[in-house]
Amino acid sequence: MSVREDLAAAFLKLHPESAARLLESMPAGDATAVLNAVDLETAAPVAGYMLPTSAAQCLEHQTPADAARLLERLGSRESVAVVRHFSAEHREAVLACLGTQWVMAFRLLLSYPTSTVGAWVEPRVLTLSDDYTVGEARDRVARSEQTAPARIYVLDRSRCVRGAVRGVALLQVSTRKKIASILEPAETLWARDTLATAQEHAVWERHTEAPVVNREEEFIGVISYADLRKAFRETTQAPTPGGGREMAEVTELIAIGAGSVWRSLGELMRSERQR
Repeated sequence: MSVREDLAAAFLKLHPESAARLLESMPAGDATAVLNAVDLETAAPVAGYMLPTSAAQCLEHQTPADAARLLERLGSRESVAVVRHFSAEHREAVLACLGTQWVMAFRLLLSYPTSTVGAWVEPRVLTLSDDYTVGEARDRVARSEQTAPARIYVLDRSRCVRGAVRGVALLQVSTRKKIASILEPAETLWARDTLATAQEHAVWERHTEAPVVNREEEFIGVISYADLRKAFRETTQAPTPGGGREMAEVTELIAIGAGSVWRSLGELMRSERQR
């Protein structure tokens, strides 16, 4: 490595959270090149601190095998948060490179009964971090390959929804102002809510789309009222046995438990191989 590359690697290793924020400000291809230039033990914590949408864009620039190796070094929830934002094609290619235990955990966490909101969300949406300044938020919106919606959801570093901001609001205040200071409330739907229940939510009196969160209140995507109605019509015409909120809760609980067990087994197996 050159001196410059050594310094960059040291920065990523010593300050992964700051490095994650810096990579989010870069084009996905350039950010991926930085992650590829360091070892997995250094790259993984940085990817884990990135917003899932940003991390997913980086990993989609990697080969499925490289992306799978990086995901294996993240926690199960962190990995799933990123995988949710892959294109369907890249997701399947990455899963094909993972071990059976990982694939089972991912599919459990990614799967919701078709009668619930979680099965119909759009995960590939632009999000912003609550520690951005307005200037940083503007730059991210301008660079994004995704169409910016009227309301852009703002997440904290635990992927919980802090609120929403309108694109026009970003143009009306100082670039140095913190984005957290101009947020408007954002009511969320639960992924395990049934479509019938979600249709009655008060959010539809004010908005045409809403953010969706899982059991841990982590943002997993957005659903529009039009898509919700369409999904409800489709599922009521062809009901799914064993669906509903109760089944979705069981699915999430099993997945969380399984992910923890499999990760412990994986660590045990790695320690046995090192002996």
